[in-house]
Amino acid sequence: MRLKGNCCFFANVKDKQMLQQLHWYARDIQILRELGFSVVIANRFGEIPWGCDLYFSWWASGSILPLSKAFLSRKPIITIAGGHEATLTRDPVSGVAFGYTAAPWYTKLAVRICLRYSTQVLVVSDYLAEHAVKLGALNPLLVYNCVDTEAFRPLRLPRTLVSSVFNCEERKVMMKRGDVFLRSVPFVLRDFPQQKFVVIGSKGNAYQRLQQLTSDLGVEKNVEFIGTVDNAKMPEFLNRSKVFVQISESETFGVAIAEAMSCETPVVVSKQGPIPEVVGDCGIYVDHNNPKAVAAAIANLLGKTEDERREIGLKARFRIVENFSYGRRKKSIQQIISSI
Repeated sequence: MRLKGNCCFFANVKDKQMLQQLHWYARDIQILRELGFSVVIANRFGEIPWGCDLYFSWWASGSILPLSKAFLSRKPIITIAGGHEATLTRDPVSGVAFGYTAAPWYTKLAVRICLRYSTQVLVVSDYLAEHAVKLGALNPLLVYNCVDTEAFRPLRLPRTLVSSVFNCEERKVMMKRGDVFLRSVPFVLRDFPQQKFVVIGSKGNAYQRLQQLTSDLGVEKNVEFIGTVDNAKMPEFLNRSKVFVQISESETFGVAIAEAMSCETPVVVSKQGPIPEVVGDCGIYVDHNNPKAVAAAIANLLGKTEDERREIGLKARFRIVENFSYGRRKKSIQQIISSI
């Protein structure tokens, strides 16, 4: 069924271009258009039209803005609780709080209002659903993030790398266990001395420290910090990887993991939060606080033949195509909009 009407897509981001560049926004905008809506894209309160047939907003923390106009216009609003703004999270090692737990009182109030009074709250994992209910959501519906399985597909490139994705900013490094990943490298090099490792992500306030860490570990020649990579180029990096490592303490979905799996790249992951929902039995789980355990898993995969790794990758891609495709997310969103 093709829907009709005007829809405002909103996300409280500084740069409006992000709404077209970052795939979790861009894909939902595309879905709404394919469903027949005329979509107005907004990132500020003044850009949000009154009286739209539907409001569709990412992140519970900023959705208070379109919620107010939807409420006064007596129109429905769908809010996506897609990140740590809707989780009660504290790092068990450092004790540092993240997301909702670390937010100021007014942001916490906005999150609770949005989760309680949105027409429908969508969550991107069962893990997030549990937290959203604790924060006041009455009936959150699970609609997993999706992967563009056509863009993130096997390209049959030479696989030579061990890769990981995290921004080199202290809080992100802590959450993604970037230090643990780097400390695993010397142990891997004992058996695979020529192996190259890459870190993909912005060179933020932890970059110099992490560079120094690789020097202190004696692995600076084996580790390259790539910096930010355009999403269109990510499939190439993932296809050049023998192994993808994402050992986060906390995720709300794990898009990078799903994209690597969609490229038939074997993954080494932590067993935290929603990561098992994404990976299932198609990856190697490790103690994400133990560099030796991480290294052992990486070495295990490096020690396999190319055919053996490809067999693992085929199974991983099948799981992503079956469970996290664009088509599945589109169908779910269509059904939810039709119901409201």
